[in-house]
This record gives sequence, C-alpha cells and structure tokens, in this order.
Amino acid sequence: MDKFLFFNVCVSGLNLFIIVYAYSYNFFPKKWRNKVKQGTVIGLALIFISMITMFSWIIYFYYLIFEPIIQLNFMA
Repeated sequence: MDKFLFFNVCVSGLNLFIIVYAYSYNFFPKKWRNKVKQGTVIGLALIFISMITMFSWIIYFYYLIFEPIIQLNFMA
C-alpha cells in the first residue's frame, strides 16, 4: 500500500505540473507557440493524466477503506 501511495503522490505531482504548464502556456510568445504547436498535446495529456490520477486515488481509498473489513471476514 505504501508503494501505491507513493505512485499516487507522484502522479498527482505530474498532474499539478501539467495544470500549471497548461495555464502558463498562454504567457509564452505566439511565435514560439506556433513553432512548437503543443496545444492539443497539452489538452490530451491533461485529460488522460487527470483520469489516471482520479482512478488511482479511487482505487487507493477503496482498498484503504475496505481492506480492514475483508480481513475481519465480514464479507466472507
């Protein structure tokens, strides 16, 4: 569980970095933005990394909440 928590924290940090980069993308010069053309890539990365982050936290909290119940054999 500790390794999965570390994975969730790392993915959340990556997600935060992408959110900040997407917000600050408009502050770069238009010449540079037209040269690299990353608008679509940033949007797709933001969507998919956010989905991965959400599902990984949901899985983590599911096991955190229901693992003690399963160990007590209430569900067996």
